[in-house]
Amino acid sequence: MKRALLMTVVLLVLLPGIAKAQWTFDIVSVEAYINDHKKQRSLLLARSTLEYSNKLLHEYSRKEIGEYKELNVDLDRYTRAFDVIDVMYQSLRTVLNVKSTYTAVSDRTGDYKKLLEDFNERIVKRGRIDPGDAVILAINEKAIRDIANDGEQLYKSVSDLVLYATGAAACSTSDLLLVLEAVNTSLDDIERHLNRAYIETWRYIQVRIGYWKAKIYRPKVKEIIDGAFGRWRKAGRLDY
Repeated sequence: MKRALLMTVVLLVLLPGIAKAQWTFDIVSVEAYINDHKKQRSLLLARSTLEYSNKLLHEYSRKEIGEYKELNVDLDRYTRAFDVIDVMYQSLRTVLNVKSTYTAVSDRTGDYKKLLEDFNERIVKRGRIDPGDAVILAINEKAIRDIANDGEQLYKSVSDLVLYATGAAACSTSDLLLVLEAVNTSLDDIERHLNRAYIETWRYIQVRIGYWKAKIYRPKVKEIIDGAFGRWRKAGRLDY
């Protein structure tokens, strides 16, 4: 009985304090707590958004990088294929050019020889030599010098081509194309030098044989050469 009475008294004494603690609170502290909670949620939302964005960017970048690598591989494959085609074309062109140049140079050399033999028979052996005939020597000297220079370059290019073909020297596709192009250029230049020398010699000899009298030939040599060659070419009778 006494114990129950004591507990009742204690509850009556403490109950107002507990109730007060439960029903009274600090408004400023509560507002600060709410604001802090909002800020924390905002930060968490921003962080979550940033992480998600980074994830999407990473996936996109990885995909793009993969496609870029695949594209580069494809382009490199096609580039190598075109390089092979270029090499095949240049090689075939070189082979055909060698054959064509050999035939053209051989034919032109035969024509050149016959032209000089005719000049020797009709002018030199008959004692009709003129100081102006030295132009033939000048034409031939220049042609031989130019052909010798191109022949030296052709020899170097062919030597490089042999080294590349046998594997004795490292060679890229571009290097091989340059060598093949150099061979073709040298062949074309040799043929061009020979043709030019032949035409110039032919023009002089035609005029020299047709207008052999010194009083007619000497003062009008340039006019005669240009006029005769121009009329001949216009008539379509000269094939070179």
